[in-house]
Amino acid sequence: MDINLLIALSENDKRLILALLLVIILLFVLIGYIGLLITRVMRWQGKKLDTLVADVVVTRVITTKRHFRRYARIKNWRLFFKQSAIAMAIIITAVLFLVIRNAITKDWSYNVMNKENGFSTLLFLWDFNNPEYYTKVFGIKVLAKWPGLINKPHFVADAWVSYVFVPLITIGGCWYLWSLQSLIARTIRMYKLADTAFEKSLDGFNQTVAMNNQLNNPANPPQNNNNQQ
Repeated sequence: MDINLLIALSENDKRLILALLLVIILLFVLIGYIGLLITRVMRWQGKKLDTLVADVVVTRVITTKRHFRRYARIKNWRLFFKQSAIAMAIIITAVLFLVIRNAITKDWSYNVMNKENGFSTLLFLWDFNNPEYYTKVFGIKVLAKWPGLINKPHFVADAWVSYVFVPLITIGGCWYLWSLQSLIARTIRMYKLADTAFEKSLDGFNQTVAMNNQLNNPANPPQNNNNQQ
């Protein structure tokens, strides 16, 4: 950035630039931590597949990758449908509430989030649309000061459907997304297990040593030094 330009900037502009830089840095840090959290959660979710397929692998009922993947895929999708069924029931219930309300009032344009008789009546709302709270830095419109409050949480009787609909649709939606993420995590785990549980390795294997061991002890067949499936 040009030094002369920095000198020409007002103190307010410099503070805004510094604030924007801090926000960007914090945003990248937050995204990184969120990504790390999602990775760890998916790793934990994927472990559920081990429980679903462990018995048939340990007892050698399944001995090939192809058979394992087919069996694991069936068990995985069955668990997904079982977990997501409750979520879908919650979502359908929420939608029915809204449809019945609109049918009774004959108001199909009703916005459940409006601040007059919607769920937003329970929220703090600020006047972000007011241009007087903004300024321009390098031609970019940025927030200069925090907007004024235009709504405080209050109860409106006509908004009761939104008070039911929004929590239910949120819970059902989050539950369904969790089930879907678990499905994806178990699918990733399935392919990983298919490669590791049935792979054969020659690491540490020496054919001459194995043949000599067999000659010296015919009762024991030659074995790899590593555990093999």
